[in-house]
Amino acid sequence: MNTFIKNLLIFILPIIFLALTSEVLIRLIPNDYILKKNYLDKNSDKIEVLILGSSHSFFGLNPIYFSNNCFNASYVSQTIDYDLEILKKYDNKWSKLKTVVLPVSYFSLFEKLKECSESWRVKNYTIYYKMKASKSFKEYSEVLSSKLEIIIERISSYYIKGENPHSSSSLGWGNVYNSKNGKNLTETGKITAKKHTYDDFHSYPDIVSTLQSIISFCNKKNVQVILFMPPAYETYRDNLNRAQLTLTIQKTTDIANSNSNCTFINLMADTTFKASDFYDADHLNEIGARKLSLLIDSIVVRH
Repeated sequence: MNTFIKNLLIFILPIIFLALTSEVLIRLIPNDYILKKNYLDKNSDKIEVLILGSSHSFFGLNPIYFSNNCFNASYVSQTIDYDLEILKKYDNKWSKLKTVVLPVSYFSLFEKLKECSESWRVKNYTIYYKMKASKSFKEYSEVLSSKLEIIIERISSYYIKGENPHSSSSLGWGNVYNSKNGKNLTETGKITAKKHTYDDFHSYPDIVSTLQSIISFCNKKNVQVILFMPPAYETYRDNLNRAQLTLTIQKTTDIANSNSNCTFINLMADTTFKASDFYDADHLNEIGARKLSLLIDSIVVRH
């Protein structure tokens, strides 16, 4: 038995050592979640306009084009429940906050991060934002939450290749969707529309309730909420499920009409945005982001 235990330890200890080393190395790699948390830790009491939401606002709204002190706290696949958690995390620090800008996309009222294909991102809120966003132990660990090939690639990219791990500006805008390397709008329109269409609306009531909680949270602080449906190219729009789209627009309109501190604007088919403004069929490039940012800023200023 002693020999068995000895051999077992000889086998297991190197694995544990490699796992712990990898965990430490990955956590030391800079990332956008750390960037955003550090900024909010230091500056949340100075922010006047806060952008929340998913990749549609992450890549679509650049704070440098806003008239007031603005920060983009949105991120790829960030769902409405995490938007609320960010607001709550800095509850006592929003002393100058006047406006929250939040996209309500085609998928927003039906998607929870924990339940979608991007659920691996939950760990980033528990590890880097220091949120109690999960009851699962593995989501408090990079190694336990990631595939081995991804772990190796991240360590190699940063420590060996010296690649920049950031995809956002210092003010939180996603600056890597450039017009010079845009995707095929026809192909991405069909693929992404299908990905964003839900057959099961079981999360809808909870998400609508969470959205209302965001608006109520802001109302108590005398903060305006600007909800907007982001621009999308026609190849994306033409492949959407009409029932899901109609429900989203109707419910968001009803919510805005029922809350005095809330405004909703539907920009999905806005003719201001041309093919040259899109990185792919549902995301803007830096040219489109400038247009959208100035447009949203004009609405913020009027409110």
